[in-house]
Amino acid sequence: MREYGLVNIQDLDNTILVELKYSTEDNFVGVDMYGSLNDAYFEAEFAKRIVSANKILISRYPGYRLLIYDAARPISVQRAMRKCVEGTPFESFVADGTKGGRHNYGVAIDLTIATADGTPLDMGTPFDDLTAASSVKGTSDTDVASTRTPEVYRQYCNELAKEGVISYEAAKNRVLLIEIMHEV
Repeated sequence: MREYGLVNIQDLDNTILVELKYSTEDNFVGVDMYGSLNDAYFEAEFAKRIVSANKILISRYPGYRLLIYDAARPISVQRAMRKCVEGTPFESFVADGTKGGRHNYGVAIDLTIATADGTPLDMGTPFDDLTAASSVKGTSDTDVASTRTPEVYRQYCNELAKEGVISYEAAKNRVLLIEIMHEV
């Protein structure tokens, strides 16, 4: 990863927690896809934004930290993951492996908020819940930037809570994460 100019996020901020789910069996594939890769790597400017978000979070909630579940991903893993979902309703959740996706370039992140001891906050769904309930889209039209605002997402989360898809606590936690990330 370093050969490609990516940086280990914990070299920039060791308070950021990392638990790469694809280095475990706790993912939609059910196998360790990363082997010995246990560090979260990102493109340098993207990494600085993550560090800024963590600092904002800690300044407002000293007992909370960002917890990273996925970061830069080898293209070979991307292709294997895509193969697992091709032709299924889950296809839209995994980028096409022919040219890669944002994870392959170190400019995508799967994350949550956790307590300082690493306990994730309730977000309403587990990691890799490949359903609409886990979506961060806010609306079905994600190509229009105006549909990806914290306010639109707040309304979306509150609607999920009203429908009983997620709890109101999970909705509140999701909105907090989106708001923090939108500040940087």
